[in-house]
Amino acid sequence: MSSALAARTFRANPHYELILLDRLGPAERAALGELESRADTYGLLRPRPESGLELRPASMEVALLFLTLERPQPLPAYVRAQLGDDLDRSIGRLVLDGVLEVEDERAYVCGAKAGELVLSSRSEGGRGRIGEVSVAALRYAQELADLPAPLLALRLYLYGRRPVSPELQRRLPDESAVASYLGIAPGGTARAALDAGWRALPSSHEPRYWRTWRRRSVGPVTDGAWPTPYKLYVSPAIDALAGALGAVADSLARVPGVSAFKVGADLPGICRPDKLVVYFDRLDDLQRGAAQLEHSLKGCPAHGVPFTAPVTADGLLSWGADPPAPSAVESEALSSWRMWVTERLAEYLVAAREGSAGTLEPWQFALERLRLSGVDTDTWAPASDMWPMALASA
Repeated sequence: MSSALAARTFRANPHYELILLDRLGPAERAALGELESRADTYGLLRPRPESGLELRPASMEVALLFLTLERPQPLPAYVRAQLGDDLDRSIGRLVLDGVLEVEDERAYVCGAKAGELVLSSRSEGGRGRIGEVSVAALRYAQELADLPAPLLALRLYLYGRRPVSPELQRRLPDESAVASYLGIAPGGTARAALDAGWRALPSSHEPRYWRTWRRRSVGPVTDGAWPTPYKLYVSPAIDALAGALGAVADSLARVPGVSAFKVGADLPGICRPDKLVVYFDRLDDLQRGAAQLEHSLKGCPAHGVPFTAPVTADGLLSWGADPPAPSAVESEALSSWRMWVTERLAEYLVAAREGSAGTLEPWQFALERLRLSGVDTDTWAPASDMWPMALASA
């Protein structure tokens, strides 16, 4: 596979200085976090004053390339040989992050301004209903020019939530009213299926955000946690949620690999697009369960969950897979799939907003930078082998 970048001239960004780990102060060591103890950590790339760049960790490989390119030149032969078909993606990340600059008509550029030079294609941001709401969410976030990355990530995560209107508040004023509405209260339409195949799990949070059930045939859990990475989002309109919940409780109780499901506990919870979530042990099991639900929910009006992989074109069913735990001894994942994605997108939106303007709009830059981390932003499907690169390069 030919590389679009192999023949270009690069240089280390002069607005960064490379600092060896041994020479870092306590605050900078703290910024490295777990990376400080890794054998391949060289140190930090420290931005020079008023550069607008971020502090970045530097592995030995990145440090060697940064030092090699202090004088402008094409990529060294060892880099081309080592990276192979991954050269454009790996070098593209370093250019978009501002670590390296690429020559463009006698000037050196990086970040969003270099997008046209290092990106050989463009992401569509998804297809069908999921693509529409994902791109709309990014365009909306782009307009929130003054928000810091954490708040921007929250806006992206919550995008598509139905407003809690006065009419809804009158109909569903509290958890008890929501439970009756969903048919999960005693005597409700879903109670027989729930009692037959599921057991309710107590909530460890106050106030309670979710009502959770675990399948009766699955063993006990601690504090309501379970190590099942795959999640199926069932996203009906609010008025169709009771029927969708009943279908999940009835038709998935005997599907292999289903471990649990949850639904929003109160009115704000069921106004979310990701209001009903089913957990699976394996992707094959999720696909079988989704096929069964698709048949059961035919004609159900959809809401649609941004930044998830569509199962149905209308956004009624989609899926994701949570990041792995940071170490074998930690049982909880780093974050949910959507939280991880929206946090990365928010960071890249802010970087594009604060950097030099290019031909890419900030929302497009964010999509492309995430794609270079290994996320397929045309499908939003998390691949099982993507996490080592994604977590290292995000």
